[in-house]
Amino acid sequence: MTTQTHDSRMVALAEQVRAEVGPTADSIVAAVAVLAAAPSAEALAEEIHQIDKAAQLLTEMVRDCRPEPGEGGVEEAHSRLRHDLRTPLVALKGYGELALEIAADEELDDVAAALGPLLERVAEVMVSIERALPALSLAMDSEDDGDDREPRSTSYPAGRVLLADDSQANREVLAQYLSREGHQVVAVGDGLAAIEAVFEQPFDVVLLDMIMPGMNGDEVLKAMKAEPRLRSLPVIMISALDALDSIVRCIEAGAEDYLAKPFNRVLLRARIGACLEKKRLREVELSYLQAVENELTIAREVQQSILPKGFPAHRALAGHGLMDPAREIGGDFYDFFALEGGRVGIAVGDVSGKGVPAAVYMAMVRTQLRATAQFGLSPADCLSRLNEHLSADNPRCMFVSLFYGIIDCAAGTFTYANGGHNPPAVLRAGGGMEWIRGTNDLLVGVMPGIPYHDATLALAPGDSLFIYTDGVVEAIDPAEAEFGKQRLAEVLAAKAKAPPAVLCDGVLAAVRDFEAGRPHSDDLTCVAVRFLGGA
Repeated sequence: MTTQTHDSRMVALAEQVRAEVGPTADSIVAAVAVLAAAPSAEALAEEIHQIDKAAQLLTEMVRDCRPEPGEGGVEEAHSRLRHDLRTPLVALKGYGELALEIAADEELDDVAAALGPLLERVAEVMVSIERALPALSLAMDSEDDGDDREPRSTSYPAGRVLLADDSQANREVLAQYLSREGHQVVAVGDGLAAIEAVFEQPFDVVLLDMIMPGMNGDEVLKAMKAEPRLRSLPVIMISALDALDSIVRCIEAGAEDYLAKPFNRVLLRARIGACLEKKRLREVELSYLQAVENELTIAREVQQSILPKGFPAHRALAGHGLMDPAREIGGDFYDFFALEGGRVGIAVGDVSGKGVPAAVYMAMVRTQLRATAQFGLSPADCLSRLNEHLSADNPRCMFVSLFYGIIDCAAGTFTYANGGHNPPAVLRAGGGMEWIRGTNDLLVGVMPGIPYHDATLALAPGDSLFIYTDGVVEAIDPAEAEFGKQRLAEVLAAKAKAPPAVLCDGVLAAVRDFEAGRPHSDDLTCVAVRFLGGA
């Protein structure tokens, strides 16, 4: 396109703006004069001064309209003109509505009467600008139709607001209105200042203009959302209605909402109020979650304190146990305790379910097992009595897989009963590993009257027992494969000569390496005991 064509289109654009907007802009100046002459106008001297200044600026911009095309040609000039005209319109609408609200509160009827026609003229200017610049979309949208003054009975929470807008008129209007609503306002004029403010000061909500020097609004938004402590801070974007693509990008990047220019008072109040209420509810939720986490931390510490601190001192045995819960607390447990005649009881259990219910049930099972074992009963008799107690009053239908055995160091035997638990392994001193064949009776606590049976295994000096829960063999890797008994057997064979603590830690490390960072699917518990002989 030639320079002459550019010039002719710029002249036509300027003439169209002057023809369409000029008369209604002049009518605003006249309406301001009527307002200033009202007997009660002195009470609103500052607001009327700002209204007059905005009216004069609008008429000057229309009278001296000389759009200059840049690299984008006519379209760029058109867009820049839309942006420039928006500044006095925002000031006129904002200060006019603010003055009308104050006049109503103070019962300044003459001022309110003069403000009505003034605001009507402002609406007419918006329509005129639409005719002159049809892509401008500055007129109030469907949400702006009608009276946008909200009843004063509506109550929204107040907060600390960061306002970032490169237009001083916008900042002044919004700051005055928000302050009147009870908010504390910090106003900045560019993106870099917004970043500095939001990183150094606490805010409850941020109003962020899309177009600013230094950094655009979307760049500021991205920088905020990249900071973990600011991700939940509500951000409302400020934009012209014709910037829909940019608005969508900002919403996708984490903005809470957007406001169109010129501002609708009802929407501004409601959207800021909604953001503040969401933030308050989020803080209540976070506080509740923190309290729950604190309680779960205490529960974990209590649960860990229930587990034995060390293996009973015995010259013929060495042992170690560990429990690594999938959540803060778990339903697995292990135990070992001294019995009469130099014998040692060893138990590993896995309660149905996870979390708090499983942890409470686990504590009950362990306590009852210990108490029952002190009567000198065999493992099978202990499981039978425990099953009767657990089945008698069990409204939640919980149960436990339980392996319990007694090592008789003098006889070199391990007598055990298995209530639905994984078969343990025995690592022979002479080499080799075998799964302990067992009674394979029903889970404990399912129903009363279930029989349990004992089995006996001979131990030689140097033999080791390894008892575990299904969290070991059923661990899942990122490809959904299970760790399995074969991998467990390989780990046990490789560490067969290791002390019990090293053996348990080695199995735990192998399982966690296999999971490769995947969340634990179940609690992991294991016990290793080595028979030293010479009791």
